[in-house]
Amino acid sequence: MPNIKYELNEKIHAIIINPYLTWEDFCANCNLVKKYNIKNISTSLNNLAYLKNCLDSYSANINALISYPLADIPVSFIEELVCFAKDEGANGIEYIPNFINLSKGNLETFAAEIEKVKLTGLPVSIIINKSKLKEEVFFNAIEISLELGIRNFQLGDGFGPLIKSNDVAEILKTIGSQNQIKVVGGIKKLAQVIDLFDNGISSVGTSNFCEIFQEVKVF
Repeated sequence: MPNIKYELNEKIHAIIINPYLTWEDFCANCNLVKKYNIKNISTSLNNLAYLKNCLDSYSANINALISYPLADIPVSFIEELVCFAKDEGANGIEYIPNFINLSKGNLETFAAEIEKVKLTGLPVSIIINKSKLKEEVFFNAIEISLELGIRNFQLGDGFGPLIKSNDVAEILKTIGSQNQIKVVGGIKKLAQVIDLFDNGISSVGTSNFCEIFQEVKVF
């Protein structure tokens, strides 16, 4: 498999969260992860045990999605859920905070929620969908997260179109190239992946990883 300038098995993250997958389809996804030597997976809390079973001894970095997709987990449950994720083999947490606190001007409450997740000990990625937020709220969320030491950001929650190139440039200026930025949502083609990497994005997440790697094989 050619590099095409990038180590795609490291930079393309497999997303396995579809609750309607059959066990056969779930195992097929895991086999594709191994086939293409994909090193990063995002999945739900319930799927962590299934991944451990299906991947067996295969080594990959597994991130557990918490409060996804509706940011509907009370803060008081966060520590317990992260402990569960740890016990089930998660290496990191991908988290959507409650943005209504920012829209109400409760910056300290928003910050306290993110800090609580960060203090659980696992690396944390904050998920932010720019298309669903007012610009002030979006950039406040990034600035507060950076102040709290968050270094991993996911742009997009998988619901909606691919982020626009001009938005990528603006966000990169705010987050900084020293931090990790993953883009999720609307990524179905190899050309989209390469374009995002060429524009400075660190990684992409997609449930269409099989189709993209099939493109790589015939590139």
